[in-house]
Amino acid sequence: MIGPVHNETVGMPEPGKVRYDWTGFSRKQWGPVSVVSRYNTVEATVGHATIVLDLTDRRPLEERQRSPIATPFRDGVPVWLNGRRVATVRRDPTSPFGLFVRWARKEIAGDPGFVLPGMRLADRSFPGMTSLKCDAGTLVRTNVLAAPWNGFAWHYTLPGISFGAPCVAAGVRPEHIALWFAIRETNR
Repeated sequence: MIGPVHNETVGMPEPGKVRYDWTGFSRKQWGPVSVVSRYNTVEATVGHATIVLDLTDRRPLEERQRSPIATPFRDGVPVWLNGRRVATVRRDPTSPFGLFVRWARKEIAGDPGFVLPGMRLADRSFPGMTSLKCDAGTLVRTNVLAAPWNGFAWHYTLPGISFGAPCVAAGVRPEHIALWFAIRETNR
C-alpha cells in the first residue's frame, strides 16, 4: 500500500499566477497606473517606473505548517525598481495592527537614491487608507472622502474601480506613486 503524498505545494496557488490586474487614472497628470497582483508579488507601473513587491513566504516549511498565515512585512518585503532591488519594507514592531482608527506603521530602508529621508508608510484596514510620507511631508495618500466607497467598490464590483484618485503632492516621483499603489494592493 502506498502512503499519502506529502507535497508542500498541494492546495497552494501557483506562485506566479495572476490573481487580477487593472489599469486606471490615465487622465491624471502622473497617470496612468497599471497594477498586476500575483500570489507572491504585486507589480505597479507608473510611467517608466515599475515597482515589484516580493511577498514570498521565506519561512521554513515547519513554521509554515504550524502557522499557515504569512506575515511578510514582519520579516521584510524586498522592493524592486525596474529590476533592481532598492529597498525593504518592514512592519514597525511597536506599531498597532491598523484596524479602524489606529494606523499600522511600516519602515522603509534601502538605497538613498530611492528612499527619501524619514520615508515611511502608514495604513489601516477599515476604511482602507494608505499614506506614504517622508520628513518633507506626505507624498501620496488615500483620498479620505473616497476611502469608504473604494472599499465597497472593491468587494462588490471589479478590481480597479475607484471613486477617487489618491492625493499626490507636487513633484512626487513616479516610482513613489507606484510604491504607494503596490502597498495599497497588499491590503486587499
